[in-house]
Parts: sequence; structure tokens; C-alpha cells
Amino acid sequence: MRRVHRITAVISASVALLGLPTLGAQRRTVQPLDTLQVTSRGSASAASRTRSVDVITRDDLDRRAGRSLAERLAVSLGVDAGLRSPAQADLSLRGSTFNQVVILVDGVRVSDAQSGHYALDLAVPAAMIERVEILRGGGSALYGSDAVGGVVNLVTRDDARAASASLRGGSYGGAGAAALLFGEAGAWRVRGGADADRSDGHRAGTDYLVTQLRLSAERPVGDARLVADVGQGLRQFGAANFYSPFMSDETTRSTTAALRLVQGGSGPFKVGGSLHTRRHTDLFTLKRDDPAFYQNQHTSWETGGEATVRAALSPAMSAVIGGELLDARLRSARLGDHRQWRNAAFGQLTFARPTGATVDLGLRGDWTTEHGAFASPSVGVSIPVTSRVQLRASANRGFRAPTWTERFYRDPANIGDSTLAVERFSSGEIGARATPLSWLVADVAYYERHATGLIDWARPEGATASTPWRTRNFASAIYRGVEATLRAPDLLGVDWTARASGLRFDASADPGTTGKYALRPLTRTVGLSASAPVVRGGTVSMDALRARRTGEDDHLMLNARATAPVRDLRLSLELVNLANASYLDASGRPVASRSAFAGATWIAP
Repeated sequence: MRRVHRITAVISASVALLGLPTLGAQRRTVQPLDTLQVTSRGSASAASRTRSVDVITRDDLDRRAGRSLAERLAVSLGVDAGLRSPAQADLSLRGSTFNQVVILVDGVRVSDAQSGHYALDLAVPAAMIERVEILRGGGSALYGSDAVGGVVNLVTRDDARAASASLRGGSYGGAGAAALLFGEAGAWRVRGGADADRSDGHRAGTDYLVTQLRLSAERPVGDARLVADVGQGLRQFGAANFYSPFMSDETTRSTTAALRLVQGGSGPFKVGGSLHTRRHTDLFTLKRDDPAFYQNQHTSWETGGEATVRAALSPAMSAVIGGELLDARLRSARLGDHRQWRNAAFGQLTFARPTGATVDLGLRGDWTTEHGAFASPSVGVSIPVTSRVQLRASANRGFRAPTWTERFYRDPANIGDSTLAVERFSSGEIGARATPLSWLVADVAYYERHATGLIDWARPEGATASTPWRTRNFASAIYRGVEATLRAPDLLGVDWTARASGLRFDASADPGTTGKYALRPLTRTVGLSASAPVVRGGTVSMDALRARRTGEDDHLMLNARATAPVRDLRLSLELVNLANASYLDASGRPVASRSAFAGATWIAP
């Protein structure tokens, strides 16, 4: 009966988006957020104390319903997953555009130099993701001048668990399979994964087939670890209305390879770095049934390396310095052939006492062959008010250069501009973390971001559908937002997380113009996630998110997932869009209606 009450509590609260109920008999101490180990080029403790950081664990991902990583991240605070289909999505943070967020895999940059639309064209099977680290707010000083909205880092698994395999199927002809393997070969620990997912699509022209492969091997080198990995992701999907009013088709392929030296040991100096390459191809067919009418074939290649040195200068002071070099190339039938060198040097100085204040100072210098030099400074402060309350504040500057697509792309519906200037930003936030009770943790933040020279695809207001979109530096804007989170991991035996955010912006755009992306952020979100154990080792979880986008009405997304062990299998049932909400996706067309997916996973004993 107690477990029935738990399920009832999860469902009732998620649907109604109510507040937290009265404390039940079972309680579990909540660990403050600054105990989380966040991957950072600077100080991990400073990153989690002076900035807004979320860590979405493997268990969190397993409890969320969704056909793709982007769908699972969409319920996270401050995240705007610009979904077109499970095969293609853009990721934005705090009202930024998708080009203003840096995507990393194990700390290696995978953001695309040609177009931000391909930032989530990953080569990482979902089962190989250990956690996702989200830094909301400016991270330009360490991670790149374009880390304006924030940074998303996917950390892959390095455990030695047994092999596993899974199958799933459901609505819209959906079907998928995945496999995971761990082993040893001499001094090397080897792990590999593969997955595939396909669907007929929820409307004409949204069918897709996605496959991802990744193989990693690591071995100790003194006090450090040497890690080598290769991966490939292939996406074939209908792109109806993605970029034009036609029934389009697209095929993209991402091939990655990296060799990383992961810092280790306890000495005063630690050295790390990586060599990496990413090749991305894109074949876009404007009219699926008439390929000869118009096609784009692009191949971009980014090869680079970075090195960092960490130094413990005293018990209360540490420093990190590093440098990056990137060779970016593009060969395109429509954009032309281009090459750009990007160099950067960065550093951070951190003053921190275990129970006292933390101050970090960062500075990055970027230089590119096409846009010259830029500087991105940052400062962050954290002050403990009491043993249960910690205040923080930070400020940053950043810049974003236009992509090659924004500068050179041309088709009947979109025309780029090679003379675009860079976008410029300054941002800051103040926030607080508190554990008012042993079973409750709270976090609240206020932030501002000032932007000039915003780039977007724009055209005159009221223009006909045949009028092409043209890129331009068409707007300046001031964004002001608030975010709040409450977490109670064992209230009535249920793990609860409540989230809310609000965003207002004042924009000054070119008179009489309208844009596609830059001024269409989510302006309000209210969310509640709940997960509880049920009979015989099963779980039931629900995620509810009510959101509003600029110029649109509210919509409620409600997803649920249940699992149950049966002998050597773990069965799952996912229900997506339970409320059957009707709203528009990033392509301006209706999202998928209510759908269901069932699966089974086998884990080797």
C-alpha cells in the first residue's frame, strides 16, 4: 500500500505541478551542490561554487522519457532543446541562440564550425554517457569566447561494468537497439558502444535513422591516464520545413577521434591535454523527390590540440594556464572552400578556503585568421553566509564570430552575408545555494546578459513565404532572468525536483524586420520531476514542464517512464507528451502527439 501511495503522489504532483507535500517518515540528507565533481579546466570546486552548474547523472538520464538525448535534457533548468525531430535538435541556454553554447565530449570541443545546427550531431551512444554537466551562464574565459549562454559537457563512462544490450519500439514505427561492452586488453581498459534508432516520423518528412558508434581505450601513465577514442554518428532524416518550405532530405555524418592525457596524482603540478579531430559531412537535398533541383554538399574538418597545467601554489591558491590551436576547414559545393586558424591562451587564478570564501579570476585571449583578436575576462566569487547558505556572483565577457553558413550559405530561401560582424556580450549573475533542512536543497539565481550585433536570418515583417531570409547583425538586446530549483530526494519515499525560470528581454532590432532564432527564447518555465521505487525493484518517474516561448501560448509537456526487472531483463515503458500538447517545434510545425515506447535491457551477470 505504501508503494501505491508513492506512485499516486508522483502522478498527482506532476500533472498538477503542485508544490512539495508534507515530509514523510523516511528522510535522506541532501548533499550541497558544491560537493559535485564537475569537469572543469579550472578549479572544479570553484566552478560549482561561483557559477550555476547542474550535473545530470546516469540515473537521472535513465529515469527520463525521450527518444534522444536532447529530449531528455529538455526538462533541465535553463535548457531550450530546439527540437525538429529526434534526429536533429539545437541546444540553447538562458535564452541564448544555439550558436552561443559550447558542446564538449569529455572536455573536447565538438561544436561545429560550419553551423551551430550540427552541435548535437554526436558520435556518442546514449548508454555510454555517464553524466551531462551543464554550466549555465558565461564560460568564455576557459571554454571559448562563444560560450555565452553556457557550456554542456558530456562525460562518457569509464567504469568496468559488464556488457549490456537493449531493444525498444513504439509509436510512429519507432524501433531501436543498443549494445555496450567493457573489457581489458593487457594494460588497456576497453569499452565500446553502439546504438541505432529509426522512425517513420510523426508527420510527412520527419522520418529518420540514427546510428552511433564509439570505442575507447585507456591505460595508466604514471599518475595520469591516457585515453584514446574514436566515434562515428550517421543521421539520415527527412528535413521537411527545417530550413525552407519544401519536403527536404538531409544526411549527416560525424567522425571523431581524440587522444587525451587526463591529469592525475597529488603533486603540485599536473599536466593534461588532448589531440583531437572531427570530420563532419552534410548532404542537404532541398526537394526530396527532385534531388537535381538543388543540393548542398558540405565537408568540414576541425583538427586541434590543447594543453593545460594546473599548479597548487599554496593551500589556498591554485592556478591553471593553457593554450589551444585549431585548424578548421570547409569544402562545400555551395559555400565554397575556406580555412581558418584559431589560437587561444587562457588562465584562471583561484583563491579558496575549504570553509571560507572562493574567488576565481579568468582571462582568455582568442585570435582567428578571419576575425582578429578578442579578450574574454571573467570573475567569480562565492561567500558562505552560514554553514547552510552560500552566496555567489560572477561576471563575464564573450564574443561570437559568424559561422561559415551565416556568411556564405545561399539557396532559394536563405542568403548569407560575408560581411557580418561578430556578436559581443557581457553577462553577470548573483545567486544563492541553501540547505535549510537536511532533506532539502535550494538554489536561486538572477542573471543579465547584454548583447550587441546579434546575428540572425531576417526578412521584412509580413513578407511572403517566397521572400528569402538574409543574415544580418540585426539586433541588440538585454536579457534579464531568474532561476530557482528545489530538490528533496526522499520525501514520502519520492525523489522530487521542482524548477522554475523567467526571462524578459528588451530588444532593439532593425525597424520592420523579423528574425528566425535570435529573439525567440523560452520566457517562462515551471517544471516538476518525481521518481519513486515500486514493487520488486521497479521505478516510476514523471517529468512535467509548462513552458512559454516568445509570441506563443503556454504548453505543457508531460512524460513518464516505468521500469521493472524480470529475471535477467529490465523492462521499460515510456509515455511521451501524455497531455497531448499541441505547439510548434523549431521548424514551425506541430510536435508529435501522445506516443508510447516499450523496451527491454539485458545486463550480463
